[in-house]
Amino acid sequence: MADQNASTFSWRLIAIGVFTAGAGLYFGLVGIETLPPPSPIHGPIWLALFVGVAFFAVGIAVIVSGATGAYDRSGELPADTPVWIAIVYWLSGVLAAAGLASLGTWVAFGGGTRHFSMIGLFSGPVDDGIGRTVFGIGAIITWLLVAVMACSGAKKIFGKKN
Repeated sequence: MADQNASTFSWRLIAIGVFTAGAGLYFGLVGIETLPPPSPIHGPIWLALFVGVAFFAVGIAVIVSGATGAYDRSGELPADTPVWIAIVYWLSGVLAAAGLASLGTWVAFGGGTRHFSMIGLFSGPVDDGIGRTVFGIGAIITWLLVAVMACSGAKKIFGKKN
């Protein structure tokens, strides 16, 4: 029988996580105006910081998943995982969701005009108010999910053991 620890370790996932975290680091540095953007930004430059946070956090979560075998267990860390790794895994998920929620929030509630269009059954331009409303609903739902992720993860990690 093969060693269980050797079979759960995934260099491929770790490599993908390092690449994704590196992309997040790049966009984070673009967002604080340390590095130039790859192309014109259609919004405030600091939006790249939220993109960077989301990508970096996902990269860290994928690295932890590849190193612990969480990908074999529907995203759950093994029971013997050290608490500090569980905290990093939990926080990276919360930060990734918060970064995406921040982008949707800016689209819905930020200043300036927006240009929305739809592709599908009803194709073409969409009114600014309708587009912002849809993004606003999405942003509210996403922030609620961030709160649920934060609370359930904290309860799982720091809650009382039965």
